Amino acid sequence: MTDKQQKLIDILKEMFQLDQSDLDFGIYRIMNAKADEIRAFLEKDLVEAIHKAFASSDANPLQAELDEAIASARSLGVDPETIPKVQELRARLAERSDAAALENEVYSHLATFFSRYYKDGDFVSLRRYKKDTYAIPYEGEEVKLYWANSDQYYIKTSEYFKDYTFKVADKTVHFKLIDADTEANNNKASTDKERRFVIYEEKPAEEIDGELYIYFEYKAVGKEKQEKLNEKALEVVMGVEGYEEFKRLLATPAPTEKNKKRTLLEKHLKSYTSRNSFDYFIHKDLGGFLTRELDFYIKNEMLYLDDIEDATTIKIEESLRKIKTFKSIAKKIIAFLAQLEEFQKNLWLKKKFVIETNYCITLDKIDEKYYEEIFANKEQLAEWRKLYGDEALASFNGTEVPSPEEVKYLVLDTKFFDVDFKNRLLAEFDDLDEEIDGVLINSENFGALNLLQEGYNKQIECIYIDPPYNTNASEIMYKNGYKNSSWNTLIENRLTLAHSLLSPMGSHCFTIDDYELENSLFLLDKIFTKENHLANVPIRNNPQGRSTVSGFAVNHEYAIFHRASENVKTVGRLQRNEKQNSRYKEINEDGRKYLWENFRKTGTDSSRQDRPKQFYPLYISKNTFRIPEIKWNDAKNKWDILEETKAGEKVVWPVDPSGYEKVWKWGVERVKNSIHELKVEVTRDSIEVYRKNYLNDAGKLPGTWWDEAKYAAGSHGTNLLTSLFGPERSFSFPKSVYAVCDSLKVLGSDNRSLHLDYFAGSGTTGHATIKLNRKDSGKRKYILVEMGEYFDTVTKPRIQKVIYTDNWKDGKPQDKEGISQMFKYFKLESYEDTLNNLEFRRTKAQQSTIESNPKLKEDYLLNYMLDYESSTSQLNIDNFSKPFDYKLKVSTGSAGETRETAVDLIETFNYLIGLKVKTRAFIKEFLVIEGENLKEEKILIIWREGNDNEALNSFFSKMDFSVKTKEFDTIYVNGDNNLANLKKEDEHFKVKLIEEEFKNRMFGA
Repeated sequence: MTDKQQKLIDILKEMFQLDQSDLDFGIYRIMNAKADEIRAFLEKDLVEAIHKAFASSDANPLQAELDEAIASARSLGVDPETIPKVQELRARLAERSDAAALENEVYSHLATFFSRYYKDGDFVSLRRYKKDTYAIPYEGEEVKLYWANSDQYYIKTSEYFKDYTFKVADKTVHFKLIDADTEANNNKASTDKERRFVIYEEKPAEEIDGELYIYFEYKAVGKEKQEKLNEKALEVVMGVEGYEEFKRLLATPAPTEKNKKRTLLEKHLKSYTSRNSFDYFIHKDLGGFLTRELDFYIKNEMLYLDDIEDATTIKIEESLRKIKTFKSIAKKIIAFLAQLEEFQKNLWLKKKFVIETNYCITLDKIDEKYYEEIFANKEQLAEWRKLYGDEALASFNGTEVPSPEEVKYLVLDTKFFDVDFKNRLLAEFDDLDEEIDGVLINSENFGALNLLQEGYNKQIECIYIDPPYNTNASEIMYKNGYKNSSWNTLIENRLTLAHSLLSPMGSHCFTIDDYELENSLFLLDKIFTKENHLANVPIRNNPQGRSTVSGFAVNHEYAIFHRASENVKTVGRLQRNEKQNSRYKEINEDGRKYLWENFRKTGTDSSRQDRPKQFYPLYISKNTFRIPEIKWNDAKNKWDILEETKAGEKVVWPVDPSGYEKVWKWGVERVKNSIHELKVEVTRDSIEVYRKNYLNDAGKLPGTWWDEAKYAAGSHGTNLLTSLFGPERSFSFPKSVYAVCDSLKVLGSDNRSLHLDYFAGSGTTGHATIKLNRKDSGKRKYILVEMGEYFDTVTKPRIQKVIYTDNWKDGKPQDKEGISQMFKYFKLESYEDTLNNLEFRRTKAQQSTIESNPKLKEDYLLNYMLDYESSTSQLNIDNFSKPFDYKLKVSTGSAGETRETAVDLIETFNYLIGLKVKTRAFIKEFLVIEGENLKEEKILIIWREGNDNEALNSFFSKMDFSVKTKEFDTIYVNGDNNLANLKKEDEHFKVKLIEEEFKNRMFGA
């Protein structure tokens, strides 16, 4: 193999991840399974294709013509070299490059092209315009926001950085990141200072409660490779004194074909650093992108139009042959790469399975007949004591069930009860989803938003999010040189999905700090449009300020408000504080409070040129006044005064004490109709006119600067969590619940609004929603999405606590003033879970067919292999015959460890079809669900074990569905059935297979 060939093969191996054969997670596991076939394609098939293309060109018609001319000359007894024809043909042949040289040129161009658009695991647009200058795609926009990864999906989550845990024998080992270093002034990493994972040499490891913690920094180190740093980390960890049993276990061999001496510690260290260095993005259209760039490359790098006039026919033919071969081979590689990227994209966009669904319900919503069973559940009692303290169960002596009034706001969690109890309990509700006040989703937010699309499209009135600010305090871990680009892609992907959920009358609040403010505005305006941008509101959230490297103390953030459409005419009002309310001391005859306010307008639009029609005279006499007879003059843009003053009257104009011409607050006609609302005060030095300013019961319009003590994140965020959980809370930078309450009010939340927060954090938005409901007995609902490990330790428990009471101190409730509530919570399958469950299967018959047809084999390998061979493992329709026992391998807290876990097919399907559940009940071994979708179509779903159609028909008839089905537009049943045959002439319903609909919805756009 030549150097040029080897260079291309090495580049392609990197692009196909074949250089990471010792990694066994995610996409690397997929590529390892297909490594031999991919390697054979690169090293054999591609090389042969290029060689054949040029070898065939060696059988040149010029050579044949020359050979014929020489033979003719010799037959005539003439020296061939003296014949002009022979001389011409030899000259033309001499111009030709040999096949080997042309072949090397193609290899060189292929290597250049593919390395140009691939960098550190991702495909990035680096279209060369000229040296050190790139061209970006432009489609005639007035203003365009463009960033390096704008055409990709962001799939990496910062959670990988939080903790990496694995077990060896019965011992637990943690890799902990103790200091995520960023550059001074938040500048991007310079080219010579790339960031890497480095062992923390001051304290590389320590044992805590029998578990080993190994510490790392993530910081700028220059050009040193991660592999070298890993070698140093291995040396340091194994050289630390103590931990002998851990070190013995970590030295356990874990060899690979590539690294036969690899140890268990080395395996996990490589996996840890790789998880955080690769797989940030998936291209949305890699095939189209590379095909477009291929055409651009050929026209700008291979087809030299400036030289064509001087080129000979031979050279032009060679150039075209070279381009044709290059394009043909490049398209094969692009097809293969696109198949891999499209495969990953489809797995990313696939609707995710609901892993387990449970409900938290206050006891006042549960029939007393369940109480004996509930209070016999020791796990439930233990959680109540943990959440609410022993006092919560003071009326329970361990045997007699307490009175419902004493325990009505205890929050039952169905996770502590068996399936039978859960089914019986849920069957009690006549309108289940209407009863549910909130939904908590433990998931990466893109997957959650994707699953919500069918059931909540244009249904959510208020969206409030507090995404990572991308500063030192809350930074996403980014690729070197792509900090802002990574953040932009993360936010844009999710904003786009969320926007489709927002009601046409809805509004959106996005909180951010100065660092990403500019990018946030561009992204929000791109998705919501500039016309729907309402305001940027600075909120003073930290009175003391957070110090920065610049020398300033940051004590504010921004709330950026957008509306979904121009249908939203105004925003919600905020409550006045006591000081503002105390100003309204006067009361009119109708009992309305008011204050006297200067009638002369101040502030914006208050000058004469702004509102010339509101610049008119008032004739004042003692303590009375009137408007003289006046007429508007369009030509002069002013009022003509048609009446002189009477005896004792003075003329008063809206001129301020400095002499500036202002305007009155009301126009002429309103003054004439509301003269009783005005008064005049005449003193020796001045004459002032006042108007009645009534207290607006709806509150005040929100200003564009919020500065109240209740917005301080420390006082009403951090301290509030300490009150709820005690001093050992485990969450940084929580929001002030009052800031979120007021943001929701401004968004227009009324007492039946639906709120969404898909960066839920500690659950402040859910807390704020419950707080607003307490105040006005509203029925606002909330959807919270959070993927963090604190979902189970902070987010969900916080909601359980604030339901019980809003008054807490040091983790203990101060009263039992609860609120009736029911929320649902569940976990979603993660992208890593999706990858972990993939299996590739190819039958012997398929293999034989492929091997017997080389052309079919290439087409199959380049375009279909991955998706076709993994389809069963992505969704196993056969297992729907046992719908209550469908299992997936779901990752646990330990790295690489998975556990067979039951999937909630029923809840997953409800979300896939956008079902609003009315009733849900187990009847004679059949799970029967009734509800409707957003089109208000009536839907019946029947789930069963097995495929016994006689039992199904009998059940259907006995339950009298033959009558009820008149009301149903669609009936879904798992497994083949003949229910449609039971339909009577006067009945109208359509029977569909759950399996078919499930597959279409899960993998559909």
